[in-house]
Amino acid sequence: MNSIADLKERYPDYIKRAFFLALLFHVFGFVALPHYSVSPYTPRVERPIQLEQLPPPLQNIYEPPPVPKPKVVVEVTEEEAEEETIEETEFTGWEKDIEPPQLETPDFVPYDTPPQPIRMVKPVYPSIARQAGLEGTVFLKLLIDVDGKVIDVKMIKSPHESLTLAAMEAAKQCLFSPALQRDKPVRVWAAQGFLFVLRE
Repeated sequence: MNSIADLKERYPDYIKRAFFLALLFHVFGFVALPHYSVSPYTPRVERPIQLEQLPPPLQNIYEPPPVPKPKVVVEVTEEEAEEETIEETEFTGWEKDIEPPQLETPDFVPYDTPPQPIRMVKPVYPSIARQAGLEGTVFLKLLIDVDGKVIDVKMIKSPHESLTLAAMEAAKQCLFSPALQRDKPVRVWAAQGFLFVLRE
C-alpha cells in the first residue's frame, strides 16, 4: 500500500521529467541533424521532341452531281398504250441449270448398290519399267461420279512411279455403273488394282 501511495505522490514529478526529456530530445534532433532541402525532379535522359508537319488542306474538292428525282408516274390513255411497241422475244429452250460448286467427297459415302465396272482399260506397260523388269500391282483410289466416269485418281500403293502414272492414265478412261443410294446415283470413292506382269 505504501508503494502505491508513494507512486501517486511522485506522479507529477515523473510527468515533468518525461516532458523535459522529450523536449530535450527534439531540440537535440533539430540541432544535430543536417537540414535537407527539397529540389524538383529532373530526368537524367531528355527525350527529343519530334514535330510532324500536318498535310496541307484539301483543295478543289469535287462535289458529286445531285441525284435526279424519280419520274412521276403518269397514267396514259389506251391509244398511247397501243403506240408503245414491245420487241419480240424468241424462246430458245430451257437453259441448263448451273451446276453447284464441287465439294470434296468424303472417303466413305454410304450406298446400297456399289459401282460396277463397265469398261476397263488395260494400262500401257512403260518401256522403262519393262527394261528394268518391274512387276507388281498398282492400287488406286478412284472417284466415280454420278454418271460413272472417273473424275479423280489417287495412289494407294505402287511398286514404282512409272507404273503408277500408266495405271492412272488407264483408270481415267474406265467407265463404271454409278453407285446407288436409295435408287439415286451418288459420287463415291472405290479402290481398283492394275496388275503389271512381264510375259516372255
